[in-house]
Amino acid sequence: MIASLLAATAGLLLATALPPAGWWPLLAALAVPFALTARAPSVREAFWVGAAFALGFFTIYVAWLPLSFAEPGLLGPWFWALHPLLLAILAATWGLTTAAARWLGGRGTGTLWVLAPLWVLVEVVRASGYFAFPWGTLGYAWVDAPVGQLADAVGVQGLSLLTTTVAALLAAPWVPSPSRRRSGRPRRTVVAPAVALALLGVGWLAGGASFGRHELPTDHGALLVQGNVDPFGRATSQAQELETHLELTRLGVARMASPPDLVVWPEGAVIGFELEGARGAPTREAIQASAPDSAFLVGGRARLPGGSSNAAFSISGAQPLGRYDKHVLVPFGERWPLIEVAEGAYRWVFGLLGLPLLANTVPGDGPAPLLSGAGVLGVGICYESVFPKITAAMARDGAEVLVVITNDAWFARGDGARQHLDMGRMRAIETRRWLLRAGNDGITAVVDPYGRVVAELDRMVAATLPARFGTSDAVTLYARHAERVPWALAGLSLLGLGIARRPRR
Repeated sequence: MIASLLAATAGLLLATALPPAGWWPLLAALAVPFALTARAPSVREAFWVGAAFALGFFTIYVAWLPLSFAEPGLLGPWFWALHPLLLAILAATWGLTTAAARWLGGRGTGTLWVLAPLWVLVEVVRASGYFAFPWGTLGYAWVDAPVGQLADAVGVQGLSLLTTTVAALLAAPWVPSPSRRRSGRPRRTVVAPAVALALLGVGWLAGGASFGRHELPTDHGALLVQGNVDPFGRATSQAQELETHLELTRLGVARMASPPDLVVWPEGAVIGFELEGARGAPTREAIQASAPDSAFLVGGRARLPGGSSNAAFSISGAQPLGRYDKHVLVPFGERWPLIEVAEGAYRWVFGLLGLPLLANTVPGDGPAPLLSGAGVLGVGICYESVFPKITAAMARDGAEVLVVITNDAWFARGDGARQHLDMGRMRAIETRRWLLRAGNDGITAVVDPYGRVVAELDRMVAATLPARFGTSDAVTLYARHAERVPWALAGLSLLGLGIARRPRR
């Protein structure tokens, strides 16, 4: 019981280490569950250490979920009944991680050798597959610190591994190793924390040296449009929403000294209007007329076999240059598992939430850069901006600038929208690309290749944000090798297991 309470308290502290609070020194709280796991008298107790730690952490870190979705204008108070289920799943995930490390490593410091890489491997798994949910990835804590600049070489998962390694070293003095000589522990009391501080120091200096190495050209202009339209009134206000974005664009362009190279409208800005083919010509011409000398990236819907996709359209000279279909869909937001065989159950749940039966969105084929009149764009739609492999793949394939279009109006209250932006900022560091972000009600922002927010709009206002940006075709070490990260982590986990299991004298 005491171990679980300590772990839960440490989880609460860790929640403030990640953005938007960003008190990264509190990452040291991770050493508490690491030490408790290594000291746990049984695998079962190790499970409850990880589970309690997760409950303390996620109760605070994703508090925006019930605060936002339980709003009367959104899904209503019934969402409070669903939220504990998510917390239980997340608690079980971290509980199984600590239990597995304790089982594989045995009681003592051997557990720490296994737990550091295994924790990050589980992060990668948690950010993969049908129910991917990467919130809580430890590496994001470094986005505003010099250490975060190492992401262009190791990615956010590499930063997580640095974090768990430091946590293991800080935990080591508190973990008995009965098989070692009595003098072993005093040495670990001094040496292990010293090595942890040395690792952080090297990371700090190496990351800090990155500033100034990369050119920040701003030879292109952009206009980011934030329509601030009602996401729940779209079925009856499609024409009004189109006119809102047209008028904002006209006003924004009129205020600029020269026409922007690129105008970006947010996710779903054009709903209910064709944008492709002959039927889409009138809408494209109206869009183009709002900024005659600019290229456009516009969020809308596209027809695909079996339904429609959440899409981004590249338009130049009133002609369609290409389309990107979102392929990583939000679970229980854009796709509903087993809805074909459980339609009755879904209809009942949706009814409780005051919604009609919702259909699945059709996913696109995969990440592919999009040609525009202002360079080659690496487009991410909303949720996709939190997946590093997507932007890495686009950078490898020639994307010169990152563009995120999103509708964060679902983040009605709490830190969800800011966390979404902060996670996307890491994509700029990993690829060393400018990032242009247009949100329906925000956060609309411009991020430089060092992950710094250069400019942003207030949330929940209809406005435009003029921006300067540059392009790059350089491919970072991380972008080149991002697909190998899970294999490297699996190898490190096996290495840690080998060290933990080696015979001791």
